[in-house]
Amino acid sequence: MSEVFRELTIQWQGNEYTFTPSLALLRRIKAKGIHALALANACIKGGADPIDLTDVHRVFMAEAGVKVSEDDSYAFITGGSEEMIDFQLAFVAAGLPSIDLGLPSIDLGKKPKPQPKPRKRVNSET
Repeated sequence: MSEVFRELTIQWQGNEYTFTPSLALLRRIKAKGIHALALANACIKGGADPIDLTDVHRVFMAEAGVKVSEDDSYAFITGGSEEMIDFQLAFVAAGLPSIDLGLPSIDLGKKPKPQPKPRKRVNSET
């Protein structure tokens, strides 16, 4: 599974915590009634539920070995800090491990323009 999930670093109260997500971690999130793919999509497009993000934050911090209260986690999520935005990006990377957020371009389904086919010349004698 280590080929699928990459090590993530999140910040909390000025400290950095590193862990590698796993399918078991995503299942713990799902067991809380959170659809990881839908929440990751909401993080990208906007409108992510702060209560769901609070639960995910607490699961991530527990994975990193830190116990965080619901109120402290909710204050972090709703505070709008740069650390919170980095946390959302880390969640997206964990929930959608096949997307490399470090690349400047992501395949958005655009197809390359087809190459023109050479035309055959027809000799017409008149």
